[in-house]
Amino acid sequence: MASLISNPPILIELLRRELSERYQGSLLGWGWALIHPVAQLAALSLVFTHLLPARPGGALPYAAFLALGLWPWQLFANAVARANGALTGNAALLGKVPISPLLFVASRVLASQLPDLLGFAAILAVLLAWLDGLDLIGLPLLLPALATLLLWSLAISILVAVVQVFARDTEHGTGQLLMLGFFLSPVLYDRSLLPPSIAWPLALNPLAAPIETMRAALTGTSPPWPALAISLLAAIAALYLALILYWRARPHLEDFL
Repeated sequence: MASLISNPPILIELLRRELSERYQGSLLGWGWALIHPVAQLAALSLVFTHLLPARPGGALPYAAFLALGLWPWQLFANAVARANGALTGNAALLGKVPISPLLFVASRVLASQLPDLLGFAAILAVLLAWLDGLDLIGLPLLLPALATLLLWSLAISILVAVVQVFARDTEHGTGQLLMLGFFLSPVLYDRSLLPPSIAWPLALNPLAAPIETMRAALTGTSPPWPALAISLLAAIAALYLALILYWRARPHLEDFL
């Protein structure tokens, strides 16, 4: 982690490069950061509101309920998906420039999450103007949940980026695991409405607490602070383990890139 903290100019430059390359040649540019999740939100809302009717707990419309779960999930999933090529995609540069490989992973994570955060802010503004049930007072309560999501994103991204150097199939496996994680996370459904025999195992998902905390903070209900604290501590432990893996693999990375 010291390499991330002690080299902010390099990290900022890598972040600038990632952001400029992400939408290079695109007519809409950063607009895709909002268009893609909005299109996904619209499709899921159509299916689960009209075709397969779903009802969340409380008075929140399903589209709003879905939005408050979909964007936090996207913050995590998009970062992890983009981490696959963080090291292999910069193999030439890593072999020539004395720079910590962790900076490439961190820049990928930040370049993924910054546009997603802007999209989330735009959706929150729309929801706050549209619904009476959401309150600005809960906005500061989003910060612990966002911090937990960021730590999980960084930890899993480091793990994925390192493993992908040695096993290129990781990219395909990551996509399948993220799809599974999407359905095991309380994005489409309200976990409190499920039978206890199903709801309890789903609570073991470390992303459940941040997602449910963000929903609760904006709807005036009591956030699951104990569960969020456990998820935060687990994220710190996961980041520590990912860094141990990185430092053990570090001497061999260039041989496989």
